[in-house]
Amino acid sequence: MLMNDVDPGLAHAPVTMPDPILSYLQQLHDEYRDLTDGATANYIPELGSADPSSFGICLVTADGHVYEVGDFDLPFTIQSISKPFVFGMALEDRGRDAVLSRIGVEPSGNPFNAIVVDEASNRPFNPMVNSGAIVATGLITGDDIPTRRARIHEMFARYVGHPVDIDHAVFESERLTGDRNRAIGYLMRGFGMLEGDCEETLDLYFRQCSLRVSCRDIATMAATLANRGVNPVTGERALDEDYIPDVLSVMSSCGMYDYSGEWVYRVGIPAKSGVSGGIIGVLPGQLGVAVFSPPLDAQGNSVRGIRVCERISEDLALHVLRVHPTVGSGVRRTYRAGAARSNVVRPAAVRTILDESPDAIVVHEMQGDLHFTSMESAFRAIADDEMLPKTQFVILDFRRVMNVDRAARALLTSLAEVMTGSSRTLIIAHADHSDAPTVSWPGLATFGDVDEALEWCEEQLLSRAALRHHPTMAPLREQELLRNLPSEILDVIEAIATVSTFPARTLVIREGQPADALYFVLSGVVSVRLDVGSSGRQRRLATFGPGLAFGEMALIDDGVRTADVVTDTETTVAIVPVAALAVLDAVHPTLMSMLLRNLSRQLATWLQRANAQVRALDA
Repeated sequence: MLMNDVDPGLAHAPVTMPDPILSYLQQLHDEYRDLTDGATANYIPELGSADPSSFGICLVTADGHVYEVGDFDLPFTIQSISKPFVFGMALEDRGRDAVLSRIGVEPSGNPFNAIVVDEASNRPFNPMVNSGAIVATGLITGDDIPTRRARIHEMFARYVGHPVDIDHAVFESERLTGDRNRAIGYLMRGFGMLEGDCEETLDLYFRQCSLRVSCRDIATMAATLANRGVNPVTGERALDEDYIPDVLSVMSSCGMYDYSGEWVYRVGIPAKSGVSGGIIGVLPGQLGVAVFSPPLDAQGNSVRGIRVCERISEDLALHVLRVHPTVGSGVRRTYRAGAARSNVVRPAAVRTILDESPDAIVVHEMQGDLHFTSMESAFRAIADDEMLPKTQFVILDFRRVMNVDRAARALLTSLAEVMTGSSRTLIIAHADHSDAPTVSWPGLATFGDVDEALEWCEEQLLSRAALRHHPTMAPLREQELLRNLPSEILDVIEAIATVSTFPARTLVIREGQPADALYFVLSGVVSVRLDVGSSGRQRRLATFGPGLAFGEMALIDDGVRTADVVTDTETTVAIVPVAALAVLDAVHPTLMSMLLRNLSRQLATWLQRANAQVRALDA
């Protein structure tokens, strides 16, 4: 168990925590920005003049949170990344059967601009190669070319969340050098796959490829596909959910040109690249990722983009064939220790010290299988906490966590480092409930359950506040249950009390024994424990230190003990038989009433705290 002390002078400083996910992306950017392999797409003159040092990375979650580094807002033309989105639009316009009668869904095994078709059907092999993409553009409906062009622009605007425009220099460059695409277009018309004016459709296709976007834009487009066709930033639907599997399927098998098979094997994320240097990846239900870097490899894919996506998939365990049960959020519930303290029963003066820092400890109940996406949402829950400036300890309750994968463990370690850097401590409770015992947790404090974690945090707060408020001894006369008793009565109680010292881990009271005495803790610590289940496991119900009494219910009920009481440390107690108190009450008739009044006051305090805890946990 690691205990990270926090400077109390820094505990309430209004600091912003560094984001470990953003830091990770920046690390990748720093690692690959000096990679000089590849060349820009000089067969289109305007693309060939792109700055090879341009490099951006962006990740957008399915609930709309954006992480971006480098040249994430630098404009470039969308090129072939437009293909899956126009294919989706064609499916909406014409229906699945009509589109598939003209465009196949098989990998071609040829370059993206190859002049080949499926010999059995004369269809282009798939919508990700130029022949299939030109046919898909020709399937977009509209009364005339301006209407169809406007509809395509509006469709992309829904994906990116703002209007899009044309890079006219790139458009003219493509149109003037697009003889091979013209040959493909006329071949498709000759085979009956393309209707209408071929030049008009090609003009529309060149314009579609020349739309100006940024790395952030294409990451948002990818996240929209991940979010069942709804833009997660604007909330606007861009594609009918029914066609999402169609689009992602062809992206998986055909989206990375001749590299598609190896991409699926190595990266395992439905993807599409473009010769301007963009790559998008879609992890359904979780996120969209984009990389922009103009230098391309022999297959026409961004060199840096391939490297970054391979690393992200490997480091964050994002391969689509890796099973991740869907969880809306890694955080089930959050509450603060001001409403839910540990089971340690403390004297009033000590409780006051803790009550002065109700926001110092926060508990996040985690749930499900923890992987990159669920941990990303957990990071935001922690970082967006409005009480974070006052927080000193963050407890992650793993009681409902079933598994923690490699990526989540790495991110948790990063989060612990961030916490330490911002004068906070990250703690894991119930770590043994998941697969956590099989791994180490460097930099993290770990406890068996939340109650133990809360107690440790409270002890840290008390020790930093002032040691004098945390008594290690309490004479019988200073016991809370005996408060306000006359001095002569206290003299008699001291006379009838038996003082005993018990070693640590000694049973003081056994469940089922007669309830015939009160026990006052003079020094040391004891805990009330109850057997749960048939395994012999015990749960701590309460812990008492100096100044507090246990076994006090004997004043009300002369039945039997309902739980065990065990010493946590060497403990000295004063034992007062209830029968002796009854005799004393006959001489001092106010004794029992005063004891019961003090007991009622204690029970009322505990009940109020229990009510507050129930409200906090049921919120």
